[in-house]
Amino acid sequence: MPRDAREWLKDQIVRRFLCWDAAALASRLAACGVRRGDWLMLHASWQPRSGFTGKPRDLVAALAGLVGREGLLIMPSLPYHNQSTAAFLRSGRPVDLRRIPSSMGLLSEVFRRTPGVVRSPSPTHPLLALGDAAAEFAAGHEAAEVPFGAGSPFARLLDHDAWIAGLDVGFGSFTFTHTIEDRIAGSLPFPLYEVEPLPVEFTDAAGHRHTTAVRVIGEEANARRDERPFIARLQRAGVLKSVRVGNSRVLLARCAAMLRCAEEMVREGGHLFRVDGETKSR
Repeated sequence: MPRDAREWLKDQIVRRFLCWDAAALASRLAACGVRRGDWLMLHASWQPRSGFTGKPRDLVAALAGLVGREGLLIMPSLPYHNQSTAAFLRSGRPVDLRRIPSSMGLLSEVFRRTPGVVRSPSPTHPLLALGDAAAEFAAGHEAAEVPFGAGSPFARLLDHDAWIAGLDVGFGSFTFTHTIEDRIAGSLPFPLYEVEPLPVEFTDAAGHRHTTAVRVIGEEANARRDERPFIARLQRAGVLKSVRVGNSRVLLARCAAMLRCAEEMVREGGHLFRVDGETKSR
């Protein structure tokens, strides 16, 4: 069968048998335990053959409705992609969070432009939040030298035991894992971070200028990261769920259980990094 014909047939199968809408995703998440009042952080990739029949704003509305105003819908909005934080900061690219788009996919950028969404004031790891507690959630991010460490909105995800979800993305997209890495950094035989924080000036979403410094993960740690044993452990423990909605896959886990699994693994001699042998570039 010619390639064009195969692609046409795949499209027809998705359209006839594997379509889904925003309500179907909300229903699937609810069946997995997501409730009104919960915090839900979503990472998403907008795939042309996902089977989704609506528009990005339909997904935003459905998920915001699932957790309600008393909950929070959260998405990452990092202003760079496929490069390290250190490389981004050293590039000297101006960071104005009023205008710089999210590089975390179409859905994240649509969410950024949604009325009522708050963008946390971090030059490297800004999060987007919608809900009554959004401003409180985002506050003070610029003061966290480790943007996913203590005092950051990422730490508040853990404090609130938020859900982390991935729509058509792999586990490697879960930025919350950096918070876990920060918590277990003392168990590493090499430094997690570069020795000196990197200075940066940026403008937050309200137009205020900031001068701050950001600690960035070092080259060796980035090269030694290997999440595969951690993923396998999360799956065995039932912490990381994988469900289908139409032609899409959803990964789902809760923050506190993810951290417990990581701490248990480290106590037993495992790790999220290769601590022995050669490093391997990713």
